[in-house]
Amino acid sequence: MCLSDKNALLRTGLTATQIHYELTTAYGQGVVSYCTVTRWIQRFSNEQESLEDNSRSGHPITAITQQNIDAAKDLVNYDPHISIDYIAAILDISHGSVDAILKQHLGLRKITSKWVPHKLTQEQRQRRIDICIENLQKLESGTWRLCDIVTGDKTWIHHRKIKSKEQSKAWVTKDESPPTQVRRQQFKKKTMFVIFFMTNGPLLVH
Repeated sequence: MCLSDKNALLRTGLTATQIHYELTTAYGQGVVSYCTVTRWIQRFSNEQESLEDNSRSGHPITAITQQNIDAAKDLVNYDPHISIDYIAAILDISHGSVDAILKQHLGLRKITSKWVPHKLTQEQRQRRIDICIENLQKLESGTWRLCDIVTGDKTWIHHRKIKSKEQSKAWVTKDESPPTQVRRQQFKKKTMFVIFFMTNGPLLVH
């Protein structure tokens, strides 16, 4: 199909639907889309003889430059929970380019943060280890029997909404452990649940 054929049809005053029908009848289905025909009509109406697309400004052929890689790295370091769309909006590049920068060039993956009940100090951790060792020694020496032990536990039920798994995801390298996020915070409204029990069942639930 040559330019003169297209131009001749456009000069007949036919509608876009009629021109599209004439072209598909002459050259077969799929030779040209209806949207393309409407674009031709608009171009010739504006006295443009060429059917080639005009040059236009926009993003460069590739947005994956060292400058954008460094910028994306800085954004992730500042906020590990940042989204691809937000980075794309800041850097003015496509979603796909940001995805490639993060995963292929920076070697990052986004995973859900690991929830922990409390953020313990080193002293608190060591205290728990010492208690466990002491109890184990008493059981092994015969000082205690398992059925004699009364133990208990408590938990705070917080009256607040926590982040969803999607919101808690963060960008980390392939060999990096997932970040932790404290589920409970001090001074928030809460209710305590307490239970004491032995090997034969609970003694007190409050």
